[in-house]
Amino acid sequence: MDRSSLEALLTPIVTADDPTGFAVRVAVLPDGDRPAPGDWHEAEWVTIGGTPYASLLVGPGGVVQLGPGAYRAWVEITAPPEKPVARSPRFYVD
Repeated sequence: MDRSSLEALLTPIVTADDPTGFAVRVAVLPDGDRPAPGDWHEAEWVTIGGTPYASLLVGPGGVVQLGPGAYRAWVEITAPPEKPVARSPRFYVD
């Protein structure tokens, strides 16, 4: 991803049940960091080819602006009584 690009960061969620009826939040952090309470952002669900993705607009003018480096997206799904958290593979911003 180029740091000047404004685009939806899509994080696929693999689960036996459809999570899209639940609230989802995303934190985008440098690789190796874990989310703190203030890092989370409300996200949306997008389904492509039957796979649900947590979607967050990143880049200039987006919810999160990223500089060059390695990052991971963290996804939190509020599905009472559970609140699972998953992280994406590492991705790079140039």
